[in-house]
Amino acid sequence: MDGVRRIDRLVAEFSVWLDDSFPFAKIKVKVFERNPNNLIATANIAVRNLHTREPEYLSGLGETIEEATDDLLLRFVSEAREHTPSTGLTEDDFEWSCHEDF
Repeated sequence: MDGVRRIDRLVAEFSVWLDDSFPFAKIKVKVFERNPNNLIATANIAVRNLHTREPEYLSGLGETIEEATDDLLLRFVSEAREHTPSTGLTEDDFEWSCHEDF
């Protein structure tokens, strides 16, 4: 279609409840299908880099909804733990995406 590069289809949306190491109870995850067997998962939050304080938005990739979601959550938790200050995580260690996106 003229003027359209790609159409992504929303195939799943999840509320993910986190453990007590996070300063909030849950995040939202959306999974989009770009092409058959090519999915990308995104969250409504980013971890701030411990040194630069810049948000590091992540995504997860997979051939299934579960693979993309698991990939994102593994990356998110790993990134949060890598950038946890010695005093523990606070809301200031994260940046929420625009609520209109979720």
